[in-house]
Amino acid sequence: MTKQVESFDYIVVGAGSAGCVMGARLSENSENRVLVLEAGGKDWMPLYRVPLLAGTLFRHQYNNWWYETDPEPGLNGRKVRWPRGKVLGGSNQINGMVYTRGHRLDYDIWRQLGNKGWGYEDVLPYFKKSEDFQGPDATHHGKGGPLTVSPYGIENVLYDSLIESGQAAGFPTTQDFNEPEREGFGRYHFTIKNGQRWPTARAFLVPAMSRTNLSVRTKCHTTRILLKDGRAVGLEYVQEGQTKTVRVEREIVLSGGAINSPQLLLLSGIGPADHLRDVNIRVEHDLPGVGKNLHDHLVARLQYAVINNVDLYDEFRLDKAALHVIKALLFRKGLGTSFPLEGGCFIKTHSELASPDIQCNFVPALIPTTHLPFAKSPLGYKHGFYHGIHQTQPESRGWLKLVSSNPFCPPKMIANYLATTNDRRTMRDGVKIMRNVFREKPMAKHISVELRPGADIKTDAEIDAWIRASGDTVFHPVGTCKMGVDGMAVVDPQLRVHGLKNLRVADASIMPIINGSNTNAPTIMIAEKCADMMMS
Repeated sequence: MTKQVESFDYIVVGAGSAGCVMGARLSENSENRVLVLEAGGKDWMPLYRVPLLAGTLFRHQYNNWWYETDPEPGLNGRKVRWPRGKVLGGSNQINGMVYTRGHRLDYDIWRQLGNKGWGYEDVLPYFKKSEDFQGPDATHHGKGGPLTVSPYGIENVLYDSLIESGQAAGFPTTQDFNEPEREGFGRYHFTIKNGQRWPTARAFLVPAMSRTNLSVRTKCHTTRILLKDGRAVGLEYVQEGQTKTVRVEREIVLSGGAINSPQLLLLSGIGPADHLRDVNIRVEHDLPGVGKNLHDHLVARLQYAVINNVDLYDEFRLDKAALHVIKALLFRKGLGTSFPLEGGCFIKTHSELASPDIQCNFVPALIPTTHLPFAKSPLGYKHGFYHGIHQTQPESRGWLKLVSSNPFCPPKMIANYLATTNDRRTMRDGVKIMRNVFREKPMAKHISVELRPGADIKTDAEIDAWIRASGDTVFHPVGTCKMGVDGMAVVDPQLRVHGLKNLRVADASIMPIINGSNTNAPTIMIAEKCADMMMS
């Protein structure tokens, strides 16, 4: 007797920031039979809940795809680690929990590129739909949604001094980095609820898993999209060493992120025909943009030593850190309920720019301090702070390709950081500006010495060389299944894969241009909007 193949109305591949939203929203209609497939396991580990441990979680291979770029030409041929979450909740189980949407113009530019319905006023309702904002002023936020967004939770004099120094240097301040035209120095919001990390798995998917029409399966590695006559009809996936097939009646939604979604398209014969032939994959649909347009935020991290122990080092000692973690787990109180990446800014390197071209993240501790337990410091100092600088919308574009037809073989990728003159200039100017900010009295009174890049790094050429030698990812890869109407677009403004039926992509890979801030909030918005388009 032939075993009957399972069938669902909708199948979502990937249970990350977007996929958890898709699964929950599509299953709200009890008539929809929905399957969510996740390659990773369940988020059972209690340490996921502790915000303070964010600096540790994404640096370990546990529940992590642990990708790595090919040698980056703009970074002296260095390979860059790209951690991505392989667990229910995806990368927002291991990220810094920062919630920022970006500038109004980020989305208006998407619309101007031909993506009708993706301007700022179009997408704002979907940001608000998800939110349950806990701050005092919800003017720009939503209330009552599944995703709790909370204001900062750590008090430290260096945060205040940073904002005051920004003002002294002539920059504005802001009370809300999620204002439509946010600019200036301030404090971030976080996806934290009652002192615990609040990823989309807990906010959206877990509450929906009691529905009889929703099936969520973990440790299922999807290997191929099944096509027939230009239509997606099902999937193949491997679970516990067994290859299984599932059919779809309506639509498949890829939500694997900027690496896994294009990889699955390519493995299924959807992508640039020449590349598919090179890896001995039958061409099902020639779509040249798959894997192209890869870009990411690059960070340069300034570090300074401070006097009088005004930073958080003493709170991050192993004994105290352990106590903070225990208090956070048992009582949801104390320093463990926050992550100290709470200060920052969005600034313009030149006043005539329409929107800020630099974003910064400030932590009142040196980098090794945040890698609980302490990493061995090469700096020779314990007390200090670091300040990450990155360009909001780099021009440089890279690519992603398959190495072989083996679905378990990681793809090769290059972000192509610092490939343009403007990208190099913007990063250099960002370093110069922040050095000047730290010379203002409110911060200068705390500083003993500049550790990175160091006082001996002075000229433009020296700053450029330091950035090439030390620049790193901000963990924001996007763009590899670009939304648009041009020849290199992979999906249309309804997120349907061009030239095929019953197949959509909803995750950060569809961004034609990266938003000018952290990417988690926009990814959630993309899923909210996709689900609404599918249900309307």
